[in-house]
Amino acid sequence: MRPYSLFRSGLLLVLLCLFIAEGKKASSGCRKGMISKVTENLYVKATTFKASIPKDLIKNRRLLKKTTKNLFMKNCSVRDQLLSFYVKNVFGGLDFGSEKVYLASAFQALQENLNNCLPCAPSTRITTAVKKIKKTFDKLGEKGIYKAISELDILLPWIQTYIETIK
Repeated sequence: MRPYSLFRSGLLLVLLCLFIAEGKKASSGCRKGMISKVTENLYVKATTFKASIPKDLIKNRRLLKKTTKNLFMKNCSVRDQLLSFYVKNVFGGLDFGSEKVYLASAFQALQENLNNCLPCAPSTRITTAVKKIKKTFDKLGEKGIYKAISELDILLPWIQTYIETIK
């Protein structure tokens, strides 16, 4: 690994630690700027991570559809469940090292900090949108993991757009 890459990974880890610490320190406050910065860095890390796994060859199916984006923007349960889905089902199904841990931790921290901005009542029922995503994901088997990771470049801009709507 090149020194620059090590430095960038270390910088991302420091930002994640600061992000988590900020969320715990001010659990009732919204740190919109910090959330935005971590999301941008998460996008860079996800792009690097995508290059290290098998390419998604399934072009006729999508997990994240335009209708899901609308629900993601308006419904906190969909947002919360979708981020949980990525942490548990997508990153939890990988056998990769530090990058997997970073992505899963970043998504968990992102979820917690988004809830600090706009608290969401816990839902005991899975939303229809996330249920459909899980069903498609499960049908694809191991390829579902690669499909979900390839769609991070769809999900992360949704998160960034949502952050911009927070007042």
